[in-house]
Parts: sequence; structure tokens; C-alpha cells
Amino acid sequence: MSKQTPFESVDHFQGSKIGEKSDSDENTCLKFAIDPQTIGLLESEFTQEVLSIKATHIIPVPNKPSCILGILSRRRRVYWAIDLAMLLGLQPLDQNIRLYEVILISAQELSIALVVPKILGVVNIDSDQLEQNINSVPATLRPYFKGYINERVEVSYLLKAESIMRSTILHS
Repeated sequence: MSKQTPFESVDHFQGSKIGEKSDSDENTCLKFAIDPQTIGLLESEFTQEVLSIKATHIIPVPNKPSCILGILSRRRRVYWAIDLAMLLGLQPLDQNIRLYEVILISAQELSIALVVPKILGVVNIDSDQLEQNINSVPATLRPYFKGYINERVEVSYLLKAESIMRSTILHS
């Protein structure tokens, strides 16, 4: 008899080593929707795991900023579950979602769970593609901004995992 778990791991990082740079100057990044209009990227070296969980498995915690959805437990660890869009001052998650897409990130001794509407996959970003003109970036993203890629169809924002985890909003 197999034990049921509230988590469903997403097949991720197929065919690429996490955090590994290729021969050219490329970074492997996780690509995801932050909100319906905004695409985010995180360097895979900070990404521990990507999973889907039922919304009911995040336990609300009172008296915390509204971007903190609650806590979740995974492999004997407890993570703060953060609505990334709300933290970044963008359109918050739909309250009627039953299944959350979660990115577990870690840097140094900090770890959190970022809740996003959709995981879009793994991409290789050429450092030559990365633009850093902060004037074209929404003001709410600037503290967390590392660069962006302007493709014809969409703009993808590369975020600093360390800045997200050290956000004053989360530690107030």
C-alpha cells in the first residue's frame, strides 16, 4: 500500500543539470508566469524543486503580510508559502485556485516556497540576450530585478532569488 502525499512533483529540469553553465555563457533558468501578463525567470542554481500542491495543504498563519499565504511542509521541512505576484506588487493569485504551482528556492540558509500560477519550463539564457535597462522595468520589480530578455512576443524578467528571500516585506 503506497502512502498518499499532498504533493505532486512536476517533471522538471529534464536533460539539464541544475545550476550548470554550458560551454558558452548560458544560464539554465526556470521560466514561469508571475501573473497573467508577466513572465519570470529564476536561475536554476537556486531552485530546489518544482511541484503542484492542493491549496488546502497550505496552512494559513495569522498576522502576517498578505503575500504570505501560509506554511507548507515538504520532506520534513517547513516553508513559508509566498504569493510571488503579490510580493512583487503585481496581480495576486486567483483565490479560487485549487492546485498551486510551487517553486522551492534556497540560497545560503534561507528557503521559501514561491507560489505562481503556471510553470512554463526550463530555458537556457545566453548572457548576451540579458538586458539590464532598469528604466524599462516596472518599479515594483526593481528591487528583485537582475535583468530581462526582450523577445518579440514577450518580455521575461530574471529575478534575484536572494533578494526575494531577503525582502523586507517578508521579514517585517
